[in-house]
Amino acid sequence: MINLIYIGSDIGNITLNALEAIRDSDIIMNYDNLDLTELDYFLKDKEIISTIEESDSASSDSNESIYSKLEQSYSKIELSISKSFDNNLTLICSNDSNIQAISNLLIQISSKYHDVKLKIYPGVSPIDYTASILGAPLNDFVAINLNNPIVSSTELENKINLAIENNLVLFIHNLIDKLNLINNEDKFHNFKKLKEIITNFNNELLVGIVNRDSYEICQFKDIDEGKLEENSTLIIGNKLTYQIDDYMITSSDYIVEPKFISYNMEFFEKYLNGESPKGLDYDCDYLPCHKSLEACDFCYCPFYPCADGITGGLWIKDKGVWSCQNCDWIHLEKPCQYIREGLDDILEDVDDLKNKHIELLKLRRRCLLKTLK
Repeated sequence: MINLIYIGSDIGNITLNALEAIRDSDIIMNYDNLDLTELDYFLKDKEIISTIEESDSASSDSNESIYSKLEQSYSKIELSISKSFDNNLTLICSNDSNIQAISNLLIQISSKYHDVKLKIYPGVSPIDYTASILGAPLNDFVAINLNNPIVSSTELENKINLAIENNLVLFIHNLIDKLNLINNEDKFHNFKKLKEIITNFNNELLVGIVNRDSYEICQFKDIDEGKLEENSTLIIGNKLTYQIDDYMITSSDYIVEPKFISYNMEFFEKYLNGESPKGLDYDCDYLPCHKSLEACDFCYCPFYPCADGITGGLWIKDKGVWSCQNCDWIHLEKPCQYIREGLDDILEDVDDLKNKHIELLKLRRRCLLKTLK
């Protein structure tokens, strides 16, 4: 039996099930020669294999050097398989730079033999680890290996383009081209392709950069390549990603019960009767009430409280009140146009502001995607 265990970015995040598998094993194969000191209590009286003899010395040629490393990896898996027929073996590996670690490789190699039994224990993936450092940047997302040696430039570019065109958050790992690094060539060759694509789309997208001992949140245009490391990971936000304090967040499903006062009820009574203003209301004593003011169609917001800071709203701390003071989005012409088009299909009575709040939030999201950069 082979128990494949991912340690992940932090050995302290290993699962209880994985610890039990280690405890019940006879042999431990340390695939990546990891420091397992923290697991000493579980490793007592077990055979631990970290290295195996190399068949040939590594060549100075970069391609042969890579193949030599691959052969070492394959040999460890072959040895694990051979020992697993008579023993309970645990294969421990890191998944710092590879989302699936070596499960793909293990399954493909084990398919050469009869009756190989294996169980895969999930660990904290680089995606989860990176997201936890940054806050809550993930919603719908894709993970892209930036330097898979058998993926063509065209395929890579197509994946990135499709993701950003469909407003998906991007998780980027394996930033450095290791073959180019060995050959003293541009190790950021594919990163520069990514940079070009994102810049042409919107280089002000928020990005989180997580290194081994540090992290940073900035706009994509402000990334400093000099701070990127071999195990760096990136999360590139979409149109609905913004920053709250030191956290990166992408709008999701935070829904707050709507609250109303007599003024906004009166406003939407007028709206339903076609009596509310369109464009700027020059008769209003409070004009101008916002820095960027193009329309007064929704002096009172049909989505209140959206509880979503992407447009500038925020909680008044310790008061439990959602403030729209800094939200100009709903007072611009284009958003008002799209909101009116959708609102006519939802709002039949002022009570619908409460009864159909989730439908209204869906409308808000559609309008945001049409109008935000």
